[in-house]
Amino acid sequence: MRLGVDIDGVIADTFPLLVRELNEYFQVDLALQDINDYNIFKVYGLNEAEMLRFLGDKEEALMEGPAVKEGAVECLSVLSKKHTICLVSARYEKYRSQTEKWLRKHAVPYHVLVLLGSHDKREVCSRMAVDVFIEDSLKNAHQLSACGIPVLLFDAPYNQGELPPLVRRCYSWEEIFQLFKNEKLAGFRPEEVFSTRRTVENRLKG
Repeated sequence: MRLGVDIDGVIADTFPLLVRELNEYFQVDLALQDINDYNIFKVYGLNEAEMLRFLGDKEEALMEGPAVKEGAVECLSVLSKKHTICLVSARYEKYRSQTEKWLRKHAVPYHVLVLLGSHDKREVCSRMAVDVFIEDSLKNAHQLSACGIPVLLFDAPYNQGELPPLVRRCYSWEEIFQLFKNEKLAGFRPEEVFSTRRTVENRLKG
């Protein structure tokens, strides 16, 4: 299988760090559980200028500082022996060097690294024939599942809401590993998934 995997919020435990840095920078006191929108800057009420100033000042800390999600490396290490791990992130290409450095530092196994500079992952995942995607954005989960790509949605305060049929909420890497180990994804990918994917792929080729 070709497994698509997001980085921030899935492998890198980015949001706790982001909340701490934002709280310190803007002298506020929000908790991770207060972040009920994937667009964290909207929760903090920041305008574009404030957001850009923060990102510019904190770029190094945000790229190099996140911890690894518990169980992520162990799970991916086993899965990578049998499956192709495709990391697909909304990070900009200019962050490739820093991203690769962080992945090496934490011994994260992968075969492909795509930095889109966009949150819309539909086209690249369809072209790469990704079989299952592990994601933390509810919007992305809706988009990918509409293309016929099943999504394992890593639970977070900012991705609560009703899930489409091809999206399954998961609460840990251990749970995700057990799904693969016990082959419980078989019933998660009905024939209509492949029919939908063929339609999408044919449209992209055209």
